[in-house]
Amino acid sequence: MIRAMCKKKKINDLRDFDSFFELVNYFDTEEKCVQHLAQIRWNGKAQCPYCEHDHVYELKGKTRRWKCAECRQQFSVRVGTIFEDSKISLRKWFFAIYIATAHKKGISSHQLSRDLGVTQKTAWFMLQRIRLAFAPEDIQLTDEVEIDETFVGGKEKNKHESKRKPGTQGRSTKTKTPVLGIIQRDGKVFAVPVVDTKGKTILPIIRSKVEAGSKVYTDEFLTYRALGKDFEHSFVRHSADQYVDGEVHTNSMESFWALFKRGITGIYHHTSSKHLHFYVNEFTFRFNNREMSEGLRFDVYLANTNNKGITYKELINKEEAK
Repeated sequence: MIRAMCKKKKINDLRDFDSFFELVNYFDTEEKCVQHLAQIRWNGKAQCPYCEHDHVYELKGKTRRWKCAECRQQFSVRVGTIFEDSKISLRKWFFAIYIATAHKKGISSHQLSRDLGVTQKTAWFMLQRIRLAFAPEDIQLTDEVEIDETFVGGKEKNKHESKRKPGTQGRSTKTKTPVLGIIQRDGKVFAVPVVDTKGKTILPIIRSKVEAGSKVYTDEFLTYRALGKDFEHSFVRHSADQYVDGEVHTNSMESFWALFKRGITGIYHHTSSKHLHFYVNEFTFRFNNREMSEGLRFDVYLANTNNKGITYKELINKEEAK
């Protein structure tokens, strides 16, 4: 709902930003950031994040705080968002969000740490919290839909001989994680990491995301043959160097994979299977909102931050951050 309001400019006095320079100049105080986030979240009518009651009143003081007349809890605009319990200023959060939503291939935690003047550990934690709000929309794809999968993981030939594993060619998941992608031509994309590419794994996902009867285009992978029961299924034979057969091809999905892999390889260099879904959601969000101005995309992102931030301990879960 808030996403639609942002797109139609129904939120009162919503400010659009044409560039990062304009954003930095405008948000020169913490108070402006608080006001902007409150406007995006509540559109002039604050709501209690604890009991969702709208009978709240603002407390007097230097920093804006509210109190709920129902549950009597006090709260700031950060409570119930990815910014909750963070000591980082909203100004730095806003700058990081703008960069993360505007850069097509993303930004590394090392670069962000230098841009914001924080440690690499803090920058990585901020980016992971930001990715929480990149959760994919509940979309239904129709008309002409392309389906394909890619595998994320280093090539064995690039590894030291002692670390290479045999039998990892093709669709092996021994050292790689498959990612299923579904895209509507000239529309949105849905992508999700999966444990394998067996029919029992990917076919239910496809059927839940694609409207029955749609035209579906894939390659010749055997698992996709079952799609003919629910869809108008056609495929090309990549193994025979056939990539286009009239309207039948997966070029739109391949274009998304190319952008995704350039970001993973060129910016992030490595992603663990545990955190891969964060990065998939990040690239999906930017792609699906590619027609927006960068300022409007920034506001749409802020409208989706009503998700309590994950803790650093939960993120690493005894694993070292990558």
